Amino acid sequence: MNSNLLIVLLLIIFPLFFADSFASVNDFTTDKISYGTDDFIIISGSVDYNPDLFSIIIQIITPGGSGLAHVDSVIPNSDGTFKKTIHAGGPTWSENGKYTIKISYGGNLEKFIEYEKSSEYVPGISTPRLSTPGTSTNDYFVENPKMRILGFPSLDNSPQYYIDRYNNEPGYRSWFDSQFPLYTVYEVVGYKSTHVENFPSLDTPPQYYIDRYNNEPGYRSWFDFQFPGQTIYDILGFSTYVPDWIKTYAENWAAGDISDNEFMDGLDFMLKNKIMVIPNINSAASSVDEIPHWFRNTAHWWSIDLISQQEFINSIKYLIQEDIILVE
Repeated sequence: MNSNLLIVLLLIIFPLFFADSFASVNDFTTDKISYGTDDFIIISGSVDYNPDLFSIIIQIITPGGSGLAHVDSVIPNSDGTFKKTIHAGGPTWSENGKYTIKISYGGNLEKFIEYEKSSEYVPGISTPRLSTPGTSTNDYFVENPKMRILGFPSLDNSPQYYIDRYNNEPGYRSWFDSQFPLYTVYEVVGYKSTHVENFPSLDTPPQYYIDRYNNEPGYRSWFDFQFPGQTIYDILGFSTYVPDWIKTYAENWAAGDISDNEFMDGLDFMLKNKIMVIPNINSAASSVDEIPHWFRNTAHWWSIDLISQQEFINSIKYLIQEDIILVE
């Protein structure tokens, strides 16, 4: 990702007025100098408060200097003090070493922390710590292995198809184990059991259930009654993950505070870094001609909970399928 895209992303996620000479970062500290997976980094400090600057931008840059492990914001108090708790770990914290914390508020100030990945949390085996005072459990990303490889497993193949290949073809088993060393084949391609016997069935492709849900009103009513609050994708294991805080940025775009191209660049970053996860979509390019006006309304409605998260995601998928957002 180039530096221009990162700058655009920061303007998308944390819309600010351009800083003037009266805004600067005085100092900040972290509660420790070394962290591991599932630790929480407590950052506190002070700035020269400027009421025209809405928020402080916090970037955590990977050891190589070319990646972004985390980006966040915090609104300073009127006396210039601020405090922010950030979760360490996840797919963007892939390296051990020295991470740079960069605080921006008019001026910039950088300090370093050490980070080492822990072996305590293994996806699909152990349970991560999901909350701490002052944090939201919705902000913790847990990888869905179905999302790791584009198009695998396919919606058109049953779980049993993949299970049989894994059990009967040594070459296929070796490939699978190299791609998913922390998961069993059942965790990646299978369905979790439900209170409805033999539903979903390992012999039935996901697309079969999706088509029935979308095309048969009676089937949809039965499903919604059996699984209130869950989508057909949740039950099949192709669940969508979108952190709640993205609603704020969708609303900023819907209100016209940022441009279409800026929003698409930010969407590109969030998809690539698995901040936003959409089933069977790897990433979106920032190239866009014109976004339909209805999608701006859709973003606004989702941001104020008039439509569901799945409806918002379906709208993005439609734009990708229609080549309005270009998939790389």
